[in-house]
Amino acid sequence: MYFKKIITTSILMLFMAGAVFAQDMTLNVQDDYEMRLDGEANVRSWGADITELSGTLVLSEMEEITIDSLTADSFKEMTLTIPVESMDSGSGGLDKNMRKYLKADDYPEITFTLNEVTDIEVQDDGTALITAVGVVSAAGNDHEVTMNVNASINSDGTINFTGEQDLLMTSFDIDPPTAIFGTVRARDEMLITFNVNFN
Repeated sequence: MYFKKIITTSILMLFMAGAVFAQDMTLNVQDDYEMRLDGEANVRSWGADITELSGTLVLSEMEEITIDSLTADSFKEMTLTIPVESMDSGSGGLDKNMRKYLKADDYPEITFTLNEVTDIEVQDDGTALITAVGVVSAAGNDHEVTMNVNASINSDGTINFTGEQDLLMTSFDIDPPTAIFGTVRARDEMLITFNVNFN
């Protein structure tokens, strides 16, 4: 009898644990993303498109994903991964320099990992302004950022995130590149813009 109780209790606990794990939903980055990195030098601007992006978003279970149903606690995890090799400026020389300064041989990926969502404000137009804290890892260095991201729900039910984020090369221990005996110098500031859908 005692043995039967142990078996029954174990099965019940496994069932309950499975129910808990089932509460989370995992969404993936869709192929229709847009992401770009831009910067300036004292003589001209420069930029590169991100041509390869992967990532997942884990949300707590909800009956239907709507802007009103999203809360800070809804966001369990988010990761984005960019292969350094996927950065395409249209110039082979610039691409080569970017890979050099990002130490692509040793650190072939740039990643973003969400730490927490601190605030969500629903706007009058049915979108939401999300404040999030996360870590960008590049060239072997981690840098914490606070981001303001616009969120909306597409007609097909996918979640769209758009925004832009200022970054500094020196935050990743990268000295802004120079050329022609120092007469051409890149500025420290960079801007990454994104338009990403998760489903």
